[in-house]
Amino acid sequence: MFLKFLQYFALILIDLTAFYLALLLAILVRAEFLVRIVMGQPEANTWIYWHHLDFWWLAVAFIAAIQYEGLYAKRVPYWEEARLLLKAALLAFLIILAVISLGKMSSTVSRLLLTITWLFSMVTFPAIRFYGKKLLHRIGLWNERVLILGAGDAGLETLRGLERENNLGYQVVGFLDDDPEKAGQLIRTDYGDYKVFGPIRHFRKFVSMVNVSTIIVAIPTAASSRIAQIASEVQRSVRNVLIVPDLKGVALLNTELRSLFMEQLFLLNIRNNLKSLSARVVKRTFDLIVSGIALAVLSPIYLATTIAVRMTSAGGAFFMQYRPGKNGKVIRIYKFRTMYTDGDRRLAEHLEKDPAAAAEWKEFRKLKRHDPRLTPIGGFLRKWSLDELPQIYSVFKGEMSMVGPRPYMVSEIKDFEDVSEIIFMAKPGICGLWQSSGRNNLSFDQRVKLESWYVLNWSLWLDIILMAKTCVAVCRAEGAY
Repeated sequence: MFLKFLQYFALILIDLTAFYLALLLAILVRAEFLVRIVMGQPEANTWIYWHHLDFWWLAVAFIAAIQYEGLYAKRVPYWEEARLLLKAALLAFLIILAVISLGKMSSTVSRLLLTITWLFSMVTFPAIRFYGKKLLHRIGLWNERVLILGAGDAGLETLRGLERENNLGYQVVGFLDDDPEKAGQLIRTDYGDYKVFGPIRHFRKFVSMVNVSTIIVAIPTAASSRIAQIASEVQRSVRNVLIVPDLKGVALLNTELRSLFMEQLFLLNIRNNLKSLSARVVKRTFDLIVSGIALAVLSPIYLATTIAVRMTSAGGAFFMQYRPGKNGKVIRIYKFRTMYTDGDRRLAEHLEKDPAAAAEWKEFRKLKRHDPRLTPIGGFLRKWSLDELPQIYSVFKGEMSMVGPRPYMVSEIKDFEDVSEIIFMAKPGICGLWQSSGRNNLSFDQRVKLESWYVLNWSLWLDIILMAKTCVAVCRAEGAY
């Protein structure tokens, strides 16, 4: 109980830090930047707001909104937490505006300052939470011990997911499994070693010995009656029980849980957002805004890249290819040219001479090592994805999207015909799930599965996440060649 109180208190301190950082930045922007534009000089006393305003109740409003979203008790993945923090910040902002209006406090509280604070809070709260939880995790204050029941594929994937999402704070102590051949087995990962201690019936011993408070039941192939029995027994011993269901591959991101009480049944209401007209309008509006800003900001890079491509090899600066777009309609894809004009001939000769390269091409449709088609500047453009920049114009035109499936070649359709109808429900994108999940390190089949999942689980928030993760992957040059 004392540990839970410390965790609660630490998270409040983290959020207060985020709020006052946003407020500080807002004061600086208002006093040193906006007032300078209007009056031609900064305010005489930048810090006057600290002396004449009581800000404590503004901070309380933000903390209360975060509490309302359950973020002092829930353990959720980082991007879900970021979404809820942004929702809480907006709620707090609207509540404060209402209080100011109803209480006639306009002369006391600057609404401009409040608005700027809210805008900064959309960055400071997710960022400070991220690094604050990393610190808490490092000192052991955010850790919660977890035991996984089931050391099969589902259990191992659960372990990998928990290791990657250390924002959750789950510390896996080991596994229990009824398979006698797995007893005593050591499971090694990049983060540590985990032992399979023995059969599942011994879980109570570990709950008391190592203070396990959460148990994950990861045996989705077991009979439903067996899972229900285990869950019922476990639920009497620990505070939290998580069950990994046998639903991998099913689009669950946009689902709602329904229940039939008398029948003890749960129904999953699965929505396909891209079938909704309003969702498509939102996605198109987002594309127009982002692509319009990008075209304006990146125009100097366009010009420099065009000159560099023309100067380093014979041929035009752009490469055009026909690719299937939404509903399979063929569209023209433009890129900066990264290959020699006789690249197909060079590739054919190289694959004929190098069997290893031919096998690699068959699996990935790309060459990780030497690609004879690349021009002197082509490798650089691909590494940093600069060759994709002309596609932003295709987004602005409406033929592509900022986020979507990879624009496949017409010749590749035969290799994913079983899911082509799903993939072609969306416009091809510059960013996507495959770029942020390994880029060219993924096999062709893995990319197809990821993109099918994206289309069926689309949401605007998912697009924002994938754009952010793709930018990080590009900056790190992960899987680029």
